[in-house]
Amino acid sequence: MIIKDVYSHNDGEKYINDNHKSEYKEIVSAVNAIDVEKTLSKITYEKTKEALLFSPIELNNQLKNYLSNLGWTKKNESKKGFIEPRISFDGEKGFREMDGLKNKVGLEIQFGKYAFMAYDIFSKMPIFKKRGLIDCGIELVLSHSMIKHFSTGVGSFNQIVLDMKERGVSNLDLPTLVIGIECSKSDWSLVKDLRSEFLNNKNIKRVNLKGNRPGPKK
Repeated sequence: MIIKDVYSHNDGEKYINDNHKSEYKEIVSAVNAIDVEKTLSKITYEKTKEALLFSPIELNNQLKNYLSNLGWTKKNESKKGFIEPRISFDGEKGFREMDGLKNKVGLEIQFGKYAFMAYDIFSKMPIFKKRGLIDCGIELVLSHSMIKHFSTGVGSFNQIVLDMKERGVSNLDLPTLVIGIECSKSDWSLVKDLRSEFLNNKNIKRVNLKGNRPGPKK
């Protein structure tokens, strides 16, 4: 995949270019390394969607797996998943986690609902900054053209950027870069072939206009 969209909040682009260029390059490399064939693995039951969609879980895991090898997070060797950078609240049971953290760059990977994007940027990142753990943040999201290839409800680059522009910069905000990712031209060609192969599979029901659920033929 590739980076299609970039939005700089509170001079985030300049700050990261001046102070964290190598960390940014690592994130770009992680995006470019995504295996599209593995991520296009979610069979949908939605009437208005293609039969085969991208899996946000697989996409998230691929990015974290790549970045864990570069020190952004740690793999949990005892169970599947990752040990994410965490802060605890004194005297409270609560805690906050971040998808990745390296050299005071906070990274959030968000392919979920829109509200989670706003929470990452306007709540979680300022908390990590207040603790002295980060001095800037990067929010990795889907470009708007990608959301129709995911289940209904995922947020997009355009949605969060609109809010950020209308809201403006507050004194709590840190330099932040919002990055929208999408498939390259060669990726889209592969997606087309994979969907065609999926629908032509004799062991899979086709999704018709009435919205029959795909699955093994009976």
